[in-house]
Amino acid sequence: MQIRRINPETLATQTGLPVEVVQDLIDRELIGAFAEPGEDDLCELRRVRRLIETLGLSHEAIDVVLQMRRRLVALQREAAQLRAELVERRSAERTMVWIEAEWTEERE
Repeated sequence: MQIRRINPETLATQTGLPVEVVQDLIDRELIGAFAEPGEDDLCELRRVRRLIETLGLSHEAIDVVLQMRRRLVALQREAAQLRAELVERRSAERTMVWIEAEWTEERE
């Protein structure tokens, strides 16, 4: 089985990044050298391009920004999951009917 390497030129064309930047990202292992990039990967690389073009960030700064973004997205997913669980529990509590009673023995 032969594993295909990412072609930096093709990836540069798809993302609008210079070939040197793509190769540097591969060298820094910010993107894999052997995996075929998916749409999420291409979006991430387009983010890199915007960070370079609009803010002039260095590769180190871009790495920090992307890591913070990934963590923020993970926290947003976790918060959404917890909200959904809370809604589910509240709806389950509304369907339950609790009757409190005190039992006493009658003596004859």
